[in-house]
Amino acid sequence: MEAAERTISQILTEQIRYEIPAYQRPYSWEKGNVEQLLDDIWEAYEANDEEYFIGSLITIEREKGRLYDVVDGQQRLTTLNLIFSRLRDAVDEPAKSELGRRVLPRNALTGEEETPRLTLRQRDQSFFRRHVLAGQAIPDAIRKEIVKDQDAPKQRIVENLEAIDAFIGQHDQKTLKLFANFLLSKVYVVFVTTASWQSAYRLFNVLNARGMALSNADLIKNMLFARLGGNSTRSGELDEAWLELEEQIGIERLDQFMAHHRSSIVATKARKALHEEFEPLVEAAASPFSLLGELNTSARNYLRILRNDFETPAARRAVRSLQRVAFEEWIPPLLAFLNRPEPALIANENPAPALTEDEFIDLLERITYQNWIRRLAFTARLTVYFQLITAIRAGKSADDIRAIFLSNANDDEFRSLIDGEVYGRPFAQAVLLRLEEADQDESVTKDFGGKITIEHVLPQALKDDYWRERFTDDDHRLWLHRLGNLALLAGIKNYKAKFYSFDRKKEVFSRKNDKVSFDTTKPILAADEWTKDQLASRQIDLVGRAVRVWSLASPAASATTGQPLVAESA
Repeated sequence: MEAAERTISQILTEQIRYEIPAYQRPYSWEKGNVEQLLDDIWEAYEANDEEYFIGSLITIEREKGRLYDVVDGQQRLTTLNLIFSRLRDAVDEPAKSELGRRVLPRNALTGEEETPRLTLRQRDQSFFRRHVLAGQAIPDAIRKEIVKDQDAPKQRIVENLEAIDAFIGQHDQKTLKLFANFLLSKVYVVFVTTASWQSAYRLFNVLNARGMALSNADLIKNMLFARLGGNSTRSGELDEAWLELEEQIGIERLDQFMAHHRSSIVATKARKALHEEFEPLVEAAASPFSLLGELNTSARNYLRILRNDFETPAARRAVRSLQRVAFEEWIPPLLAFLNRPEPALIANENPAPALTEDEFIDLLERITYQNWIRRLAFTARLTVYFQLITAIRAGKSADDIRAIFLSNANDDEFRSLIDGEVYGRPFAQAVLLRLEEADQDESVTKDFGGKITIEHVLPQALKDDYWRERFTDDDHRLWLHRLGNLALLAGIKNYKAKFYSFDRKKEVFSRKNDKVSFDTTKPILAADEWTKDQLASRQIDLVGRAVRVWSLASPAASATTGQPLVAESA
């Protein structure tokens, strides 16, 4: 390994070319990164600094002194190419040719373009060469296509070119030429070269350990390419499979997906960095291609969950409810179920109906809300999920899976808690929103956007005569924060009317309920007064809905039988 200080002029010279290897992430610098780099260099230029350091460029030397793979520093190197390409287009000769040879030289005799100084990943190179290095304008049709396809690397290039153009537009040609000269002669990098793939692999891990900007997905991808052992003949094939994964999930949420996928396989709590947790999976895979095949299948199912892309209204309603939960530990067991090779889990003895997708999702919602409402800690919540994953991966019977849900439920504790104080709990709004649709026909879809608040009908202080005449202090403490006294309303919280009499409160509630109509709020608006009897009646109604939605004692086992999982106790 060798390291030396080099000016930008020395690294962007006619003798050297750079390639971004397939295992690298795509270009991802955002507008703010580019503006910050330009501002920092401009400040150094105005201060007439003798040198300005912008980081390191770590490479694998493939041809002595001529061709290098970029291991770290591609974001800065790509951005420098964007900057010099735009500076070239903004100045006249001979500066134009001088800057042009730093990015895309031309044969002085024929005028034809030669090999560019930097080659991006195969998927982005054509766009980069045409619209950056060659300076061709980007048509509106291509811009729209990039946005439509959510092509993040190209979108970053477009946005960053616009940021560079805005910077250039602030200065005249003389200043731009002097600034370009400063960039070439006074801006430095530490140029590091290694001779082998193995050295590069170690560097990736060292860089990550030192907090450099490498994601876990980058390092997992690097492990997969390492399994090829430098076999360049198949690296393109592997890169295509990885690109499929990136395009499905999106680079920004790739790490999150990887974490869920890992949990859906191993059913243990992560104790190390995600890329370290993935090492055994990479090593155990028959090949990097087989693992990527599994990842791409899992990614499609992960997107089904995120997009709530399920066939039946019942499944979509349950998943929509799960998506309101304050944690995501329920995703890996659902992912494991969707990824299972069998079409359904079948009981081994005394054949019971298959465990359908609908039933599994229904049971998953029930146990998730029970454990949330029971306020189980993180590790305790994971217990049921890991048991489910282990059973699914082992091909256990449908009845075995149902038994796991039952053994982790506690209907009595759940009912006691949902019948108690709910207001202020993390689950309060999610519970009320789910109860809102509990008695609706399954074909009815209710999605709630915007600001939603929970209001007390009986106010938090008995200041008005109306309330003091109907409720004692003990009554007030008993009913204040329970379901029967809580109403969903659209908009910001109502502070002005919070202590008003019932009639005045109904006026405020009516106006807000006109914006977004909540069915559970309508009986309040229809009531002539608000007494302990009204409260008790509404409490019984809402608690009954909650028990029907989330009790494990008597959920519908499946659409096939319509029979309860176990008989209700007398």
